[in-house]
This record gives sequence, C-alpha cells and structure tokens, in this order.
Amino acid sequence: MKALIGIISEENLRKRMLAIAAGKYIPDPGEPKVWFASLNAIGQILSNENIALLRIMSAQKPETISELARLAGRQVSNLSTTLKTLEGHGFVHLQRKGNTVKPTALFTDFEIRVESELLVNSNAA
Repeated sequence: MKALIGIISEENLRKRMLAIAAGKYIPDPGEPKVWFASLNAIGQILSNENIALLRIMSAQKPETISELARLAGRQVSNLSTTLKTLEGHGFVHLQRKGNTVKPTALFTDFEIRVESELLVNSNAA
C-alpha cells in the first residue's frame, strides 16, 4: 500500500487543477494523486507518529477509533482530529457504523516525487 505523493508549487498546482477542469490536461496514470507544496507540508501530515499510526491500523485492523487510541496510546479526541486530517488527504478511510467509526489505513508506505516544473500543456488536446 504505497502512496505516490508529488511536490509542486502552489502556482503550478493551481494551473494544473484548472487545466484538468477545463479538459486541457489529462494526468498520466503514473502521476501522483496527492500533491503538496513542500516537503515541510508533507512532514506536517506524515510525521513519524502519523506513519506509525497508519501502520498500526494496517496491522491491527481496529474496529473503532477508541480501539485504535488504546493500541496507539493516544487520546481519542486528539486521535479523531489526526484521523480527519489524514482522511482529508486521502491516507485514511473512516467508515461510519452506527455510533462508531472504523478507521482504515489506505497507505503505509510513501514515494515522494519532487516536480521541478509540471507542464500543464504537455497533454493538451
């Protein structure tokens, strides 16, 4: 379960998104699906603690956030915030089941590509 993450400037990311929306750029299947503006931004989300949390989820398959909190030695309230952030970036799936939420890690390993320049017109129609 490896995520391909790209680093691109905010300006180029904005241009890329607009070109995709306008149908002027079609991403290649091998391109990253998750983009950040810097290594620092990635580091804030994929800290060592959060990567360990993803690996605990993958190995232990907890049924609830409370169970994950116990396994990870973290407070439920703090953990819930972290999980929502990871879900927002596509690294975690939170499945609601009645009054509980089952956390599932979508990725446990990461490959980072630093794009010096992504030419949004390279696949232009």
